[in-house]
Amino acid sequence: MTWFDRFTDSEGQPDGRDDRHGLILSLVAHGLLILLMVLGFSSAPDNSGPVQVELWAKGTVAEAAPPQEQPEEVPPQEQPEPTPEPPKPDDSAQKAAEEAAQAEAARQAAAAQQAQQLAEAQARAAAAAKAQADAEIALAKERKAREEAERLAQEQAAKEKAAKEAADKAAKEKAAKAAAEKAAAEKAAAEKAAADKAAADKAAAEKAAQEKAAADKAAKEHAAKEQAAKDKAAAEKAAAEKAAQEKAAKAAAEKAAADKAAKEKAAKEAAAKREALKAAMRGAALEAAGIPNGNADRNQRGGGGNDGYAAKVRACVQPGVIYNVPPRSGSGNPTASFRTRLASSGQVQDVNLTRSSGDPRFDDAVRKGILACSPFPKPPSGRYPSYIDVDYRMYD
Repeated sequence: MTWFDRFTDSEGQPDGRDDRHGLILSLVAHGLLILLMVLGFSSAPDNSGPVQVELWAKGTVAEAAPPQEQPEEVPPQEQPEPTPEPPKPDDSAQKAAEEAAQAEAARQAAAAQQAQQLAEAQARAAAAAKAQADAEIALAKERKAREEAERLAQEQAAKEKAAKEAADKAAKEKAAKAAAEKAAAEKAAAEKAAADKAAADKAAAEKAAQEKAAADKAAKEHAAKEQAAKDKAAAEKAAAEKAAQEKAAKAAAEKAAADKAAKEKAAKEAAAKREALKAAMRGAALEAAGIPNGNADRNQRGGGGNDGYAAKVRACVQPGVIYNVPPRSGSGNPTASFRTRLASSGQVQDVNLTRSSGDPRFDDAVRKGILACSPFPKPPSGRYPSYIDVDYRMYD
């Protein structure tokens, strides 16, 4: 690539200066025009020849000289030097006029040639200028079209860029919104999980506290039961020891009493038989006479006389007597005696202890059995007495 090509190459220029071609063509055209003008002026003859002067006399008019044929146009550099004509024998005035005419003709020819050359140069310059103008117009149109295309491309690029930026912005806003919604949902889920965990922890703590309280209560109750059992065992042990002592003392007393009673038994048996016979006879007589309570002394458990009614009373009272009877030791038979007041329908109204057996628990058990036997069995006479004395022996 020559320096001219590098100078006129606009494709590699960052600014895209395509108007260099027009500038170069304009400079070339002007240079050619100047060169032609210089050549035209330099080719004109230095000697313009003789100057013809016409003198006019008053009242006379000079006749114009007949037109002479113009010599064929020859370029200044090829026009031959005018050869002087030999002197004619005519007069000098006519000769001078001819010379002046020839000089004028030569000058006019040179001027015409110069004018023609100038016209041609001007025509070429005008053609070059027109070509330059056309080229500049074409370049301007091309540049305008290119600028318009570039402007449209820039506008399209700007629109596409704006659309892309808007799309990017919308996508970013959408992503930010989605991220915010996701963060809000995660926060809500975390808060809910924390609340659920707190509720679960609270419920677990309350349950643990309740279980601990229940365990403490159960432990206290167990300790209380154990203590009560220990106290009961100690009390039962003490009572058993006391009962054993009392039983031993009572056994000794009973043994002494038995020995004493054994001696008195024979005499008492005979007297008892006599008294029982008398009481039976007296009760039978009173019952036959219709006197109330006539059989009261016979309505006793283990009593003599009417054993059939006594058995009925015992069968009614015995199921209600709940007492763990201890094994019998000796000949003693503890007896609890109660006076039981009855209504006319046989319902128990009142029970009074008249003689204790020596064991309050046995006495209370017999009381409960009498109260449970309500109404009492109906006597053989069909009428209930106002009271019945009940003797309940432990080992009968």
